[in-house]
Amino acid sequence: MKRSFFLPAWMLVILTVLSQLGLSQDGSAALMEQGNTAMRRGDTAEAVRDFSGFTQSQPSSAEGFFNLGLALQQAGRLEDSLSAFHKAQSLQPTLRGVSLFAGIVNYKLNRLSDAHKMLLRATQLESKNAAAWMWLGIVELAEDAPDLAVSSLDKAVQLDPNNMDILYHRGRAHLLVSKESYSAMFKLDPDSWRLHEVVGQADAEASRTDSAIHEFSVAVRGAPHEPGLHEELGDMYWMAGKYQEADDAYAEEVKIDPANAIAKYKLGSLRIMQNEVASGMPLLQQALVAAPELNDVHYYLGKGDAALGNEEAAIEQFRMATSEKNDEELRIMSWYQLAMLYRKMHRTQESGEAMAAFRKMKSARELRQLTKFQEQNRRRDQLPVEDSIPADAGATSP
Repeated sequence: MKRSFFLPAWMLVILTVLSQLGLSQDGSAALMEQGNTAMRRGDTAEAVRDFSGFTQSQPSSAEGFFNLGLALQQAGRLEDSLSAFHKAQSLQPTLRGVSLFAGIVNYKLNRLSDAHKMLLRATQLESKNAAAWMWLGIVELAEDAPDLAVSSLDKAVQLDPNNMDILYHRGRAHLLVSKESYSAMFKLDPDSWRLHEVVGQADAEASRTDSAIHEFSVAVRGAPHEPGLHEELGDMYWMAGKYQEADDAYAEEVKIDPANAIAKYKLGSLRIMQNEVASGMPLLQQALVAAPELNDVHYYLGKGDAALGNEEAAIEQFRMATSEKNDEELRIMSWYQLAMLYRKMHRTQESGEAMAAFRKMKSARELRQLTKFQEQNRRRDQLPVEDSIPADAGATSP
């Protein structure tokens, strides 16, 4: 397994202030201060000399040996560094940071068993230390134990959710566990419908819509009554613009699993889009009763009420669809639909206010640059964009 040998800059710790050591301002204290200063400016050779002098004059100082170990590690003298950490640990077994850095050095020396023991101890001594959990996960990855690494790195993410190093290693661990699971599935049954479902999901995430349709179709043939499969197939048909096929797939999903509120929401929304309002509205209403958190339903209910000429009901639904809880695209389109409805009803002031809200949100969205990662990670209940607002919409007053 390919391994990364690195020590991030944020892991460099200068431990110990003079007050913690209880030292008087004598030569020993001066050496400690000089060593810390040398470390801060990156002069590891000077730091090693200063901390070595300090430990000679203060041989019972665990903190002194720990700082010496840090300096030796930064100087690339890993064996000497490890000896200094072991000495610090023997003098003060619970000294913060010793087990962590001893584990890191053992890892860099390819002594994985010793590294694992030290880092496990570090997590026991400092259960809230994200770095300790991260390094334990890194070692477990190197030991070809991704299942253990997932647990460690998940804990690290909980403690430090915005750390890029932790997120990278955690993602790698989960990927390896997934690969192991899929490999085991293939060995058990290379023609399993589950494998086709997995491949279909991967194709869907990569926007390979036609391939995803093929894989989900094979999976459906292998397990025609499995809940969820027809919904996944319907999603891909919708993305491909094959609306009748999507309708058929969602309808079959609802038949298999009548409690699937999201499938009812998708089928109802699709029918509203296809002007099949009479059959779409009951599905949306049922979905909202079963899952009130599906706030985006209000947009499609608004479209349905507008198509039926229920303008006041449509306005109420579109108003609810502008809630901050809703999908941004649907909120923008809801303001646009409100502006058009108010204009139709000759409610000029309200139409202008709705159009102003639409313009503001549309401009803010256009200023942001969404990454491909964000675009590809859609919520399960997030539908493809129902319709596009003209690029020049709102350019003139209603």
